[in-house]
Amino acid sequence: VWIGPVGKQHIADIRLVPDLENNRLEVVAYTGNPDLKVTAIANDGQTDVAKRDGKSDTPFYLPISNPRLWSPDDPFLYGLKLQLKDKKGNTVDEVSSYFGMRSIGMGKVDGVLRPLLNGEFVFHIGLLDQGYWPDGAFTAPTDEALLYDIELAKRAGFNVIRKHIKVEPQRWYHHCDKLGLMVWQDMPNLWE
Repeated sequence: VWIGPVGKQHIADIRLVPDLENNRLEVVAYTGNPDLKVTAIANDGQTDVAKRDGKSDTPFYLPISNPRLWSPDDPFLYGLKLQLKDKKGNTVDEVSSYFGMRSIGMGKVDGVLRPLLNGEFVFHIGLLDQGYWPDGAFTAPTDEALLYDIELAKRAGFNVIRKHIKVEPQRWYHHCDKLGLMVWQDMPNLWE
């Protein structure tokens, strides 16, 4: 659990949706005040590659020219900075995040319906991860422990983890993004 002070005007949540067909990222910064301006700046780890202004609580698009696509073999992630600005143009909040340019879909390959990553069939080699811990049941004891299982799966040659009957903390999905593991998310089980 993290707790920290925020200003009266702040970015409470974000939604990022890659749109490969149009070489852009849909961005929504939720603030509860649609009159505020948001500046989105993407970088490739070394230089800024795109910048666009929009309004908070409203989708806007950040163009990504010649995007480097995320895949298990090349889990490239763009950095993202979102700046919330008041009516005078002053930055009142700033959030750092990341995104991968990727798409997930279904399509026929040689007459067989297949899962597609970035429009292409990638054979899924995966394992089932129930995510139980001997000393915390549903909660990993440390971030290092959470990362260890994902690294082990990657070293063993898997490109998918099927997360069974529970939802992990966002940190777990972050590690999968960084290491190049796709996730099949099962519906959580309520034992009812």
